[in-house]
Amino acid sequence: MRGLAALAVAIFHLSNPLVPGGYLAVDFFFALSGFVLDRTYRPRFAVGLGTGEFLAWRFVRLWPLHLCGLLLCFGWLAMLVARDATDIGWGTLLSGLAANLLFLPSVIGRDISPINPPAWSLLMEFGANALMALFAIRRPTRALMAMLCVFAAVLVVDLTVTQALTPFAENASIVKQGYRWHDVHLGVVRTIFSFLAGMVLSRLLEGRVPNVSRWSLAVLVLGLVPLLLPFSGWSRFMLDLGFILLLSPALVLAGARLEMPRTFLRWGERLGDISYPLYAVHFFWTYVVGNYGYDHDWPLGLTLSVFLLTAIGSAAFLARFVDAPLRRWLGRHLGVFLAQK
Repeated sequence: MRGLAALAVAIFHLSNPLVPGGYLAVDFFFALSGFVLDRTYRPRFAVGLGTGEFLAWRFVRLWPLHLCGLLLCFGWLAMLVARDATDIGWGTLLSGLAANLLFLPSVIGRDISPINPPAWSLLMEFGANALMALFAIRRPTRALMAMLCVFAAVLVVDLTVTQALTPFAENASIVKQGYRWHDVHLGVVRTIFSFLAGMVLSRLLEGRVPNVSRWSLAVLVLGLVPLLLPFSGWSRFMLDLGFILLLSPALVLAGARLEMPRTFLRWGERLGDISYPLYAVHFFWTYVVGNYGYDHDWPLGLTLSVFLLTAIGSAAFLARFVDAPLRRWLGRHLGVFLAQK
């Protein structure tokens, strides 16, 4: 499920019409993250895990591949800036690199993540992790459900009003925004709602064992169909809103309650393992393969094939030979540091 969602995002960034609602996979990622982190870390917080220690371990988990994506895209953009072939200046590029490396938004330029645009959601993810550790993880389930209802209302009002006031509202959905400073509020409310939804589901399903079902793969794949529907304007917006509020949490629920048979389980695990590496580095290949294919009049099928091969291949390589060793190194030194404290 995570792997299919990551593929949807990657293809969307290469060519929007292929997966018109690919950006919705980000909301699913937030919900899934809230579910997994609540289930994994709530028992640890109960026995004394501190906020700083939790955020340090989350940094170890997210940072190495985040670093890879930033450096790859920085290298490409720096080449363009040196050739005066882009509107991005050195100030935006260098300040964006310095800030984003620390999971902070860039304060110069239009985007909060100007180098590797998909990384805006990683900045939001780390912020949601901090809010969870500081506040939400210790709250009872009823309090989280009340907070979820409040943010559901905020989400509906914020997105609907923004959609109505945005000039392109007749042609596109405002839901795909949230990564720029003037509409960052959209990203914030999408993140908090979906993350809380995942946490609430974790509490409600606590102790329940998944059922093996031969229909599990079909259920999960069908749940992603809205990402493929070529709607526009208010129809697209209503579909997007319904996905965030209902279908995305339902997909997390289905993933938690249905387990794939062994026939599909191995491939599902492999695709899931490269989902984060693919998300972190794929945009570099939209720069390289997308531009090269466009400049040389490649057919879309060829461009897509080369893009997927290079993006998935590099993701698998970096996951094994960069991410895993760097996480072990960081984890070992972090463990020593925490033990000394």
